[in-house]
Amino acid sequence: MKFTFNWLREFVTIRVSPEKLAELLTMAGLEVESLAPLHEPDTREDWLLEIGVTPNRGDCLGIAGLAREVSALTGGRLKSVPLSLPGNDPGLSKRVNIAIEHPRLCPRYSARIVDEVHIAPSPAWMRFRLEVSGIRSINNVVDITNYVMLETGQPLHAFDWDRLPTRKIIVRRANETKKFTTLDGVERELAADDLLICDGDTPVALAGVMGGMESEVRESTRSVLLESANFDPPTIRRTAKRLALHSEASHRFERGVDPEGTVTALNRAAYLLAELAGGHPAKGLADRYALRKKTPSIRLREERIEKLLGVSIDGKHAEKILQALGVRTRRQAKGRHIEAVSPTSRPDLAREADLIEELARLYGYQKIPSTLPLLKAVGGRTDPRLGCERRVRSFLAGDGLVEVVNLPFTTEKLNRSFVGLWDGAVVPVAVLNPLTKESAEMRLSLLPGLIENLKLNLAQKAGSFCAYHLGKVFRLVSGGESEERQCLSGLLYGPRAHQGLRNADEETALGFLDCKGLVEGILDLLRFIERATWVEKAPGVLHPGRAASVQCDGRLLGYLGQIHPDVGDELGLPPFLVFELDFEKLLEYAPRQITARSLPRFPSVERDFAVVVDREFPSQRIASWIKDLGEVLIKHVQVFDQYIGTSIPEGKKSLAYKVSYRADDRTLTDSEINTLHQNLIEEIAKLFGAQLRS
Repeated sequence: MKFTFNWLREFVTIRVSPEKLAELLTMAGLEVESLAPLHEPDTREDWLLEIGVTPNRGDCLGIAGLAREVSALTGGRLKSVPLSLPGNDPGLSKRVNIAIEHPRLCPRYSARIVDEVHIAPSPAWMRFRLEVSGIRSINNVVDITNYVMLETGQPLHAFDWDRLPTRKIIVRRANETKKFTTLDGVERELAADDLLICDGDTPVALAGVMGGMESEVRESTRSVLLESANFDPPTIRRTAKRLALHSEASHRFERGVDPEGTVTALNRAAYLLAELAGGHPAKGLADRYALRKKTPSIRLREERIEKLLGVSIDGKHAEKILQALGVRTRRQAKGRHIEAVSPTSRPDLAREADLIEELARLYGYQKIPSTLPLLKAVGGRTDPRLGCERRVRSFLAGDGLVEVVNLPFTTEKLNRSFVGLWDGAVVPVAVLNPLTKESAEMRLSLLPGLIENLKLNLAQKAGSFCAYHLGKVFRLVSGGESEERQCLSGLLYGPRAHQGLRNADEETALGFLDCKGLVEGILDLLRFIERATWVEKAPGVLHPGRAASVQCDGRLLGYLGQIHPDVGDELGLPPFLVFELDFEKLLEYAPRQITARSLPRFPSVERDFAVVVDREFPSQRIASWIKDLGEVLIKHVQVFDQYIGTSIPEGKKSLAYKVSYRADDRTLTDSEINTLHQNLIEEIAKLFGAQLRS
């Protein structure tokens, strides 16, 4: 907001120098970006101030609002500027009729008519003040609307009255109106929810943003309709941003304009039109106040002021400060509190803390001593989710995997190949303005990023690469909204790491069991490995014979395996292993509390057995079946050996299992264990067609 010091003095009595005023405004939270001397056309010395106004202080986008701030800071007296009183003429309703179809989008619309105006250049003093404020001078009528906007903060617009044939102003949405030509001569594409000012059915202005070509003020204009309205800030902001049409009017409407100030601005503009353009303001005022909002009272407690600020401000002093800002106050006879009602120009003052902030600002931050807050010493608690993340990261780092953090973008091709662990339809989120083709979509899976990391490491002649990524993946759901989930993925490539003085020739490549062991370690770390089951089902990007999925209660938790040879060839990469887990589901099954129990009093007894089965038979099937029996004496089952050799028939393999038996209330006898173990083996042979190996 740019304005001159002398201009400000027309609204308030200023008792300090421009330099001191700039210092006071800065201390009160209004940043003075520049202060420079200049000369007005009549050679009087003046100063130009430029203030950075925050988005919540739309009232300071007019000199009248700044004058109130200066009055509160310095004790200066506010002045009134000349106005043209509208009078009372019922016949004005015959000349102009106002209809508002959407009161929420346009709470108030006021208008006055000024006849017999003479279009001419503005006086030098007005042109000077507009130009130093960054506004180009056009003619006296248009300049007056801009001048009053800078004075009051209320945008105005002047229509050529003779170019409005129906004389009926309608405020409505664009709906079926697709195009509109604004004052800059550009034809704009409208959206259905854009707000228009119409003469009957014909649009004449884009509400709150810019007027139209057909109704602009020209040299032939003799009568003008002055518009002073109040519009919904989000609607104006959305329209201005979509059309990339930022104007002085939209800048103010986006931040909120006082609905009670429309008539004052109209009367000020009518006065200046009479003085500078020879106009004759018609008596009467057309004012449609469709949605008047009631400002609630705020209870301000003196003890709350002291608690938040750390200093005590007397109630009478607090009232004086707030009244200087236009806040209506009433002290309660009983109790130490004040009932306050904020002015309509300050929608940012909505609660008790807002009023206390204003007290601190005008009382003076420098008067508030620096003290340490009184805090109770309480121990902090680790967030369970964060605790799980830290344990998983520590575990994977201990197993030799490095953590990577990739950008959440990938190519369309990789997104189609690696679709992640989503339930239901998978629709990627497209990036509206991607920097490159490689970042056209948000990732559905973390694996494309890890694959790019592998390519980079291989290009740097790396012999091995083991990494993981704990991050979010994204997809599009119904309604155009995006959904995100946290996943954990890893990639293994190359030989096992050296340990001690082992010969390098003895190195073996990382295999499926290494990858499966990592995943089992994560499940064990989160303490629900006993509930997890393995199935052979896996995505098509993995090798069909070297992949598996892990489930819990029938829900898919993730998958692991070696990349499919065709996919590897397409990527131009040698064989490597990957795993991907739904971290959100892992947290669901991880117990919130860990229970401990004493060591067993009675010993356990272990029995082994080996069976010959088909080579494609998964060893987990027998182990899972034993666990699901529910036999209280069976405490643990484990596969500890797989053998394929000369003593085993072709197409067969030998699987060895260890079963642990224990009773909680006694020591088991050999006869009990032998009977139970023999029945178990016979049932396995019958159910799975397995042959007992002696």
